[in-house]
Amino acid sequence: MKQKVVIITINYRQNEYTLDCIKSLLKSDYPNFQILLIDNGSEKEKAVELEEGLPKDERIILHTITENLGYVGGVNYGLKEGMKFVPDYFMIMNNDTIIDEHAISELVSSCHLNDNNVLVTGKVCDYSEPDRIQDIGYVFVDKKMLLYKQIGVGEIDIGQHEVEIERDMIDDIFWLFHVNLYKSIGGYSDYYWFNGEQADFVLRAKKLSYRLIYTPNAKLLHKGSASLGGRNMNAAQVYWAIQSSLILRFLHLAKKDFIRYYFLTISNIVSTFIKSLFLMLKGINRFEYTYAKFRGLMYFNGWMINRQKNNGKNPFIKQ
Repeated sequence: MKQKVVIITINYRQNEYTLDCIKSLLKSDYPNFQILLIDNGSEKEKAVELEEGLPKDERIILHTITENLGYVGGVNYGLKEGMKFVPDYFMIMNNDTIIDEHAISELVSSCHLNDNNVLVTGKVCDYSEPDRIQDIGYVFVDKKMLLYKQIGVGEIDIGQHEVEIERDMIDDIFWLFHVNLYKSIGGYSDYYWFNGEQADFVLRAKKLSYRLIYTPNAKLLHKGSASLGGRNMNAAQVYWAIQSSLILRFLHLAKKDFIRYYFLTISNIVSTFIKSLFLMLKGINRFEYTYAKFRGLMYFNGWMINRQKNNGKNPFIKQ
């Protein structure tokens, strides 16, 4: 029998996306997988609607959580529950995706061929433009500062990225790893709520000599960042991004490199504030976005003292 893959995906008020994702998973040619669908604090009506809309298939296990644990908490809940199925591999994937029928097989094959000492991802393209590349990994721009450049983003896929290759960073839009990695380093760090958790997980894995592999044969279509309403000038997203980027580098950079990064962040916030003043003179209000950056910095300053678990409170999310 093929080795068992436990697939974890999180739903939060996105039933239509999630149901499409689950249906695509059920078409997979890989014969041995279990789907753990975590409904993460959706309203009761939405939760019932999701349960009723799911295909009747024993490979789907739905866990309905009344409290929103956030992305990190939802994934960690799934990993803990997933261990009950004695998996060989975990696959984590976004719910706003459509996966190719061969993708799981390709991810498992790549992981196995690399002695299971890797995290493997594949080719992510835009759902609305299936030939346009959205994510195939990152390479270092500045290794000391953990600064990366995204490869291929926005390119039309004409076969220019068809070689399996090691990357310096990958995203968890979808990725697969052997259960031994989870046993060694645990799940995602609860210092993060929405942003930075996958980079932290990767960096902890790399400290144990795990490598990051991009395989072009595993394909997935991604609908984007709908859970936060997109990312362009999004105050809620940048609030989490600033705090997470600082926490990540505090934990993983040399002290002198972190101090440099910290003051570069302050400089960036000041620059953004000055630009927002000029834009206000033109009738364009970007103050909330600028203020969100500042609040993210203040959160980090408090975290350095308390090292608190991130509870997900975000003053820029409109209820």
